[in-house]
Amino acid sequence: MAEHRKKIVHNFVSLSLVQGLSILFPLITFPYLLRVLGVENFGVFTLVQTFIMYFDLLVSFGFGLTATQYITRNLNDSEKIREIISAVYLVKFFLFGIAIVCFLLAAIFIPYLRENLVLILISAFYILGNLLFPDWYFQGIQKMRNITIVAFISKIISLSLVILLVKKNTDIVYAVVAVSAGTFVAGLMGHFILRKTFSWRYKQPEKQFLVNFFKETSYVFTSIIIAPLYSSVNIFILRIFSNPLMVGYYAIAEKIFSALGMLTSIANRTFYPHLSQLYHTSIKAYKKNVNSIVLMFVGAFVALALFQFFGAEFIVSILSGKKPGVEIAYPVRILQIMSFGLLFSPFVSFFFQLLIIQGQKKESIRNISFVVIINLITASLFSYFYSGKGMAINLSLMVFTLAAFNYLTFRKGLSKSIDEHAAVNP
Repeated sequence: MAEHRKKIVHNFVSLSLVQGLSILFPLITFPYLLRVLGVENFGVFTLVQTFIMYFDLLVSFGFGLTATQYITRNLNDSEKIREIISAVYLVKFFLFGIAIVCFLLAAIFIPYLRENLVLILISAFYILGNLLFPDWYFQGIQKMRNITIVAFISKIISLSLVILLVKKNTDIVYAVVAVSAGTFVAGLMGHFILRKTFSWRYKQPEKQFLVNFFKETSYVFTSIIIAPLYSSVNIFILRIFSNPLMVGYYAIAEKIFSALGMLTSIANRTFYPHLSQLYHTSIKAYKKNVNSIVLMFVGAFVALALFQFFGAEFIVSILSGKKPGVEIAYPVRILQIMSFGLLFSPFVSFFFQLLIIQGQKKESIRNISFVVIINLITASLFSYFYSGKGMAINLSLMVFTLAAFNYLTFRKGLSKSIDEHAAVNP
């Protein structure tokens, strides 16, 4: 047990460093790009990255959860692990091909994307880097240190390129190159480590295994691909009802909100394999661990929300390079409104992962789909009448709604599992 806890602590520290880099990187590059590119061009940069994010989710396909579980269950079977790795890469490269085709089709039918096709195609290397990087494998064997080392090198490369290449407000192409290059190099390095440490060679997966693996992962993928629609699509809706300057203001606040919310993924990625095992071995210990993590989230995010609300002017001033006052008053107000959503943001993803563990994949899809549909209506109304502030209110409401739905569904599933366990072990 002591060895197991030691491994969890080491993994938590490693992932904390990775997440720290993920937060520190935008905190450094974000104000730099904002100052050099200007608010409007920074808005364009953000829109392109948002567009690419959807296809990155497509190629990732939920393997961060399912592949990790499969590898954890087969740690003593190297041939099975070889088959799992091969299956993951086979599906990922197929989906990457689909993504490229979608890029080209979107550019044909959507004028705004056609104008920025070069930026989108360069961003494809960002997706390819994430495709190659086997973080799901390192999580499965619980060696997060490899992720930390590669992530550090990746961020250093991107940061250096941003500073060296982006010098004026027309250097959007160089900004995209810098971000994509670091991730692509990380993918190559991670793949090299996989081949060297595991001596992996491609093994054609059995047809039935590939079908079952794909089917199970598709449920997770559906939930993951729909989830960002209640938040990231809002920037496109806001652009319809406002102007590039307003999109830039909203992007400033949303980036800060997202950076603070990213802290959730440290605990999620650390405890997911552990909670998954506990659910099948001891439902009582599983419930106890879940309650402890919930309390940890409550304490941490109450503090973060208060920090974001009362320190909004200071944060925006530091990151935008502008003095406190009327010029930054609007993004400050947007960020303060988002503080309410920050309180509930960790519970959206945390309870989603618990639904996957408890086999409630269809229920998770139902919850997210409902919120996405409601969001399309409320986001349009709020942005039409109240512009950026309205969109911030909408974001907070949607975060709260999805967190509540996932929690209620989790409680229902847990009660059912407890009853079934009691029936088998009276």
